[in-house]
Amino acid sequence: MGAEEWVLVSLLIHVPIVVAWIALVGLEVFLCTVRDVPGGQRRRPSAAMRWPTVALLVVIMVTGIWQTMYNPFIEVNSYATLQELKSTTTYGMALFWKHVFVVGTVVLSLGSRFVIAPRALARGDEAVSGVLRAVVWLNLLACLLTLLATTRMTMTLH
Repeated sequence: MGAEEWVLVSLLIHVPIVVAWIALVGLEVFLCTVRDVPGGQRRRPSAAMRWPTVALLVVIMVTGIWQTMYNPFIEVNSYATLQELKSTTTYGMALFWKHVFVVGTVVLSLGSRFVIAPRALARGDEAVSGVLRAVVWLNLLACLLTLLATTRMTMTLH
């Protein structure tokens, strides 16, 4: 198989995994905002999502890097060609912003699931739960901005 076929395969894997990622973020937002859920039950699912988060992240990174390297415009094999893609095409600029938002959601997800939720569970502290609530809302925003940047990328292909 050539590079184009592998890009298609990576897309067929990447898209459902990203949907699962966004679904986990949405679940966290739901659990952190529903009033009738006791505090411990709000934080426990976030803490339980740690290892699925790592697994999803590995798949997203591998397939996403492949798609960036073999994008529809120029093959990216160095930082210089990535900069060239960014500066010469709308697709490249949208890809840059998508990567910014992806890094944001990765950092926020890892922070909420590995740091904040386990601490809130251990302490039973509602102040920490407030921080968790703010972080998951920011994470949802980062996911939505990632989708907007991806939509802009897709629009440049038509």
